[in-house]
Amino acid sequence: MIVSRRAAIVVAAFALAACRARSGPVAPAPETPEQTVTQFLAAVNARELDRMALLWGTERGPSTVSNPNSPDVQRRQLEIMQRLLITDSHRVVRSEPVPSDPGKRRLTVEMVRGNRRVQVPFLMVSARTGGWLVQEIDLDVAMALVRPGA
Repeated sequence: MIVSRRAAIVVAAFALAACRARSGPVAPAPETPEQTVTQFLAAVNARELDRMALLWGTERGPSTVSNPNSPDVQRRQLEIMQRLLITDSHRVVRSEPVPSDPGKRRLTVEMVRGNRRVQVPFLMVSARTGGWLVQEIDLDVAMALVRPGA
């Protein structure tokens, strides 16, 4: 009986730790959409998946607290994005408001890898906690960076 009580306490402690890790304090997001894209793509190139996760999300906050997927699924999603979005250079070429939603901006980012150059749309969202996060990236367009013969 004592063993099963100890096991229950250990399991409860791990569950509590997991909940805290997922919903703990979050670093503030960058103040502008352009800063967010720059930091996100720097994290991509540095293979910093945890930093990418903090800069990706919804108006509810970074994906570390707002993503309904399991941490394993979220990590796989970030790994795939990271492989697609590695660049030699990038720059924001356009930034415009989304007319139907003042809390969002659409950025066009010119991304260069080798001799390939594409303009990738990013949808940015103002987080309730302050700052801006990447909400969507047109990965179909970004595929041209890695597609053979593209």
